[in-house]
Amino acid sequence: MSDQVNPKGFWFQYQKPQTNSDYFGFVVLISFLGAVNVVIGHELMHHREFHNKIFGTLPATKFMYSQLIDEHLKGHHKTVATMVDPATSRKNETLYAFCLRSMYGSLTNVWGYESDKITKRYGADASAFTRFFYNKMVWYQVLHASILYSIYFFLGWESLKF
Repeated sequence: MSDQVNPKGFWFQYQKPQTNSDYFGFVVLISFLGAVNVVIGHELMHHREFHNKIFGTLPATKFMYSQLIDEHLKGHHKTVATMVDPATSRKNETLYAFCLRSMYGSLTNVWGYESDKITKRYGADASAFTRFFYNKMVWYQVLHASILYSIYFFLGWESLKF
């Protein structure tokens, strides 16, 4: 049966599921652990200590959503259950439409929060370099690109796709 189930990737070079049910169990286990990880990270980001905020951001960074802490604390808590909150679904909205709207809305909101913060701190005439260098969203995207490149470099294309 292991010839029929042939996933590619770094992990599967050493340990392959022997049956389809083994593969299904692997996917369910990894999904469950990822979900628990995100819930713990969500709770940690609500703590005041800096190290808790860092550890709370790490689970979201794994799926390229580092801006979660900024959007969640600065936006969602203030606008929850309103039409301006991208993390609140609309009545009769499909899951896919909600996910796309939520991802796009949180990205644009955090860009706005960062732009407002830079304008408040450095003035409306802040240089483009200052607006670029001090914007957390730029550094989140650099972090995401670095993670993806590291996976590709060390583990190969097949691991990046999985």
